[in-house]
Amino acid sequence: MNTTFLSTFIETYKLAIISFGVMILLAFLLIRLTLSLRTSAEKELAALQYANPALYLERLENNRRLTWVFRKNEILLMQLDAQMRLGQDAEIQHLIERLDGQRLQPREKVDYLQKRMSFYASTGNKAEAKASFEKLSAYLHSVKADQVEKYRVMIEEGEEIIQVYLEKNPKYRQTLQAKAATTTNPIQKGIRLFRLAKLSWFAEDETAARGYLAQAKSLLAGSDYAPIIDEAEQNLRILEIK
Repeated sequence: MNTTFLSTFIETYKLAIISFGVMILLAFLLIRLTLSLRTSAEKELAALQYANPALYLERLENNRRLTWVFRKNEILLMQLDAQMRLGQDAEIQHLIERLDGQRLQPREKVDYLQKRMSFYASTGNKAEAKASFEKLSAYLHSVKADQVEKYRVMIEEGEEIIQVYLEKNPKYRQTLQAKAATTTNPIQKGIRLFRLAKLSWFAEDETAARGYLAQAKSLLAGSDYAPIIDEAEQNLRILEIK
């Protein structure tokens, strides 16, 4: 009886069953194609991101195929990264205004608030930079991510930016010296030494400032900091603004 029922069911709905199977196959193939296109796009963009940020931005703005494989917010965040590398403040401000109104996924939100804080810190907008840091810290705490090493370090980094670039607080030198002494990553160590040079300048200790610049120089060769260090070695007043 069960066999008869099954045979009758298959015969009655044969076309629907075949159609459903074809739809499943097409969906599978579409997903595979989308993943393949996304991987290819990610590789192409990664090759341009640091080597040619202007071309990277042009691709993001004009290549419509990217909208097939990246969500709108992903593209906006990549555009923000490119604009920050190019130092185009008006365009950065426009993107921030757009992103402020978007519903971001957790990782996107963390990435965005970091970039937002960094931009406003670099332009001297203390209120917005602090607001970004407070939102970032509060969000990480709300999801208990501040207990994870990666995000705890992120919060510490935000505090450094506030103390060095906004507060210009020479009293923070002792804390930063202790951090630099235990930092093993050469790039991060170089950045902290550069920040110590800035704090030493704010403390009117030119000898210490030059010493920290010399230590940072070899660690940050080839990075965005390299030309700033070269300028600062010629004129320490550069540390006031960069």
